[in-house]
Amino acid sequence: MLNYYEEFESLVRAYPFWWGAITAALALVIKYTVGVYWTEGVKEKRNLKKELRAKAKINSEANELRKNQEGKLFSFGFARASIYVLDYSMQGYSKDFLITTLNDMEIVPPPEYRDDYNNYLKYWSDKKAKGEIFEGVPKVALNKISIDRASGSEDKRIRLQISESPGYVHQRAATSVFLKMEEDVKIKYTSDPSHTMEPFFSSSFGVLVAVITGDGKLVFVERSKSTAVNENRVVCGAVEGMVMSDVVCGKLDPVKAAGRALSEEFGINLEHGEISAIKISACVFNCDYHEWNLVGYVDLRVFGDKYISANIHDYFTTAKGHDSWEVNDMMDIDFEPKTVAGFLRSYESQIVNYSVVTAVYALLGAYGNRGEVAKAFSEGLDFAI
Repeated sequence: MLNYYEEFESLVRAYPFWWGAITAALALVIKYTVGVYWTEGVKEKRNLKKELRAKAKINSEANELRKNQEGKLFSFGFARASIYVLDYSMQGYSKDFLITTLNDMEIVPPPEYRDDYNNYLKYWSDKKAKGEIFEGVPKVALNKISIDRASGSEDKRIRLQISESPGYVHQRAATSVFLKMEEDVKIKYTSDPSHTMEPFFSSSFGVLVAVITGDGKLVFVERSKSTAVNENRVVCGAVEGMVMSDVVCGKLDPVKAAGRALSEEFGINLEHGEISAIKISACVFNCDYHEWNLVGYVDLRVFGDKYISANIHDYFTTAKGHDSWEVNDMMDIDFEPKTVAGFLRSYESQIVNYSVVTAVYALLGAYGNRGEVAKAFSEGLDFAI
């Protein structure tokens, strides 16, 4: 009696065509069922590994970038500025990142600068009396600042002690005293500013907001001679000093101040549901003027044609802006790393130090490809607009 193998073999010999067809059909079924499942599973695992490696690389780069920014003067490729970066968050801070304590602190000059201060106070008071400068609403003065993390979280917290500033005339006078100091004396107040700052000179606390228009332009403006500092120099986006009315329920709200700056300087009136487009990503200290600022950007591309550069130009050039006296000219350039890098190099002698930081951090936060940003700012490359 033939065994099963011999029976099967004889059937194959007797009907070779049909067995070939059956084998081919089975092969196709396996290929497009089990085979497809197995192949897709392999691809899925391979893609997952690639995604995990990419995420790990991004996290590593982000950690390295943060490490290279925080606790030192700003430096990114060829772009450098006399701006001390106290803290930097590439993704932007969470909503309640500022912890505010209100002080009733008397702002007095250090004894060694009292005479200089009084002289400058008279000078700027006379300017105010002639209508050459304006006092404005009560502003925030920063008395103390520190960094920590939320309990049980990695979210950053910036702790502030603030008080009401003695006023704009005081700010001009105190800044004049600081500017008159010898460089080796200034270092005493700027070497590690969260610890070495002098509250007398920190008579303001501002927010710097890069503006990315709906049609993908980065906005720069030339300031006028009416501003406190940086007359006729180029700044990136909007600059606003925070005022006491920005303190809501005991908390300082920099997004409110940023929204006000966008409205007054560019006619950009964000609706309630659009305000989240403003991102705050850094806290910096301007070593040239002993000034603290928060740095951020507003990305208007998500709103389509609503906030395009042409509309902002129209608002600007027809002097509709409430703060039009503060600016002379407006420029917008493509929000592309190489274009921005070229602009910063071309205007190197005219652009304000903190605007270098504002523009670069806007690219790192909103452009989407940090590798391209890093390449554009690499040393030794020629960038012509």
